[in-house]
Amino acid sequence: MIIRHGFSSRLHLALSAFFLLASATAACAQLNAYFVNVGQGDATYIELPGGSNVLIDGGPGGAPIYNFLKEKGVTKIDHLVLTHPHSDHYRGLKKVFAAFDVKNFYDSKAENVDARGDNNLRELAAAEPGCVTHFPEPGETLKWDPKVTVKVLNSCAEPVSSRDNDVINNCSIVLRFFYNGAGLLMMGDTEAAMENAMMRVFKSGLNSTYLKIGHHGSRYSSVDQFLARVQPRVAIISAGPDNVYGHPHKEALDRLRAAGAQIYTTLGGTQSLTINAPNRGVPLLVNGQPYFEEISVAAPPKFSMEDWTLENSGSAALRQLGEAAAK
Repeated sequence: MIIRHGFSSRLHLALSAFFLLASATAACAQLNAYFVNVGQGDATYIELPGGSNVLIDGGPGGAPIYNFLKEKGVTKIDHLVLTHPHSDHYRGLKKVFAAFDVKNFYDSKAENVDARGDNNLRELAAAEPGCVTHFPEPGETLKWDPKVTVKVLNSCAEPVSSRDNDVINNCSIVLRFFYNGAGLLMMGDTEAAMENAMMRVFKSGLNSTYLKIGHHGSRYSSVDQFLARVQPRVAIISAGPDNVYGHPHKEALDRLRAAGAQIYTTLGGTQSLTINAPNRGVPLLVNGQPYFEEISVAAPPKFSMEDWTLENSGSAALRQLGEAAAK
């Protein structure tokens, strides 16, 4: 009896250890995305199933993103992306370079003529020990994780210098993550011009379960034709309470609802989602409540897709892809 009891105990311990290891392995095989509450700005932290991590933008100040990363126990950032040089996206990244070990920095070649802080950030990236700066091009696949396809759908890979906010917005690095049959499309601050261009070039390659809405839910992004191509089940908007821009705009929210997307925002806090490993299901957003508030805004200016063309999109590389696709 003693021998049997000892064997049973060892077996129980072995099985417990096995299931704990299996559980930990399954957790590591997830793709986790966190849309961080940074106020009126943008910051997304992604844990890839292979163990590496990604930070896309850092918000308008250092404290929110720093506190989030410290609470997560992060010590290094494998892949840091500045979508475009606007302060509500790059200012928080200065604190990230100061406090964390950054391995790779991804940037566009957009020069915001009226900004100085973006160049300071680029200087920090150049001075970061062991950090490599990359300028991804539209159509490129980033080798960040062998199980995840990360496709670059937009970037100004050729130099663009402008003080026009629309041009800078449309230089945003746009990424699509694809894992276990689900896409996560990260739009930066792109507007209708670039949505139109990407529809022409990438067609069904835009289809994504999760859509990180462009430009904080601006009325000039997330147009009907684009949403019909993406077919999102979940839409996530990063915006701050009572912001001066009125984001998210009612027109964008109405289009998202008409497209059948469930809307979440960072207005109530950080949002997160998980794409499970194969054979473990693909759940919807796992943290936060859907957004139902109705917003009153002033009547929008007249707007037509005809006003937006590849010529004013600001991305020479994507224009070239579009011209090749049209031939």
